[in-house]
Amino acid sequence: MKFNFNNNKYILTRPRLIPLIAFLLALCILLSLSSWQVKRLKWKTGLINERITKFESEIIPLENFKGGDIEEFQRINVVGALQNRYELFMPALSKNGNNGYHILTILKTRDRNIIYDTGWIPLNKKEIENRKENLIIGEQNFNAVIRFPGRKGRFQPDNDLEDNFWFFVDPEQIEKFTKLQVEKDFYLEAINNGPNGFPLGNQTRIYLRNNHLQYALTWLMISFGLIGVFVAANIKKVKK
Repeated sequence: MKFNFNNNKYILTRPRLIPLIAFLLALCILLSLSSWQVKRLKWKTGLINERITKFESEIIPLENFKGGDIEEFQRINVVGALQNRYELFMPALSKNGNNGYHILTILKTRDRNIIYDTGWIPLNKKEIENRKENLIIGEQNFNAVIRFPGRKGRFQPDNDLEDNFWFFVDPEQIEKFTKLQVEKDFYLEAINNGPNGFPLGNQTRIYLRNNHLQYALTWLMISFGLIGVFVAANIKKVKK
């Protein structure tokens, strides 16, 4: 194949077999990776939309759920009393990126004890004496989000029961710490702020990191680059 460029003639030579096979194999791998990232993008987008749909649906009384009907990110209403003498501190950033803690405690309902994330507090409110005006006392009506306990992340520290620092929700460890039998299938996250503004509710992370489009485009651009290099390596200038 011959073509002209800047008044010069070039010819695309027939590539040698082994470089051609290596090129085609690498190109197939790169295109497969790009295609896989597109599939991941669709899956992740669907998962996020499913979470949003559940989170934005109407609030349902917890007592309406039966056994396995409970779905994560569904908003519920429940009547109970917070057991403020059992407080667990989970180091966390607020949605605005400020350092602080999530305060977990036990919500005692008519028929069970449920782990309840009351929300986020700044570092200077860790001691209960500094937030007496933020405590919820007695039986109340709570709006909350259903969450499922997750596995410990690969890079997450272990929960420190001795110093009362928690990095993930483990119902069995919380039972050991509080000496109370608790609900193991799910826990709750507060929707609303506490009295006088703290703890800050509505800290549920609905959105997931979704960079698969960038990854797909990256693999695709590398594929185009590989094609360019291969073509350039097999072009020769025709001597006049």
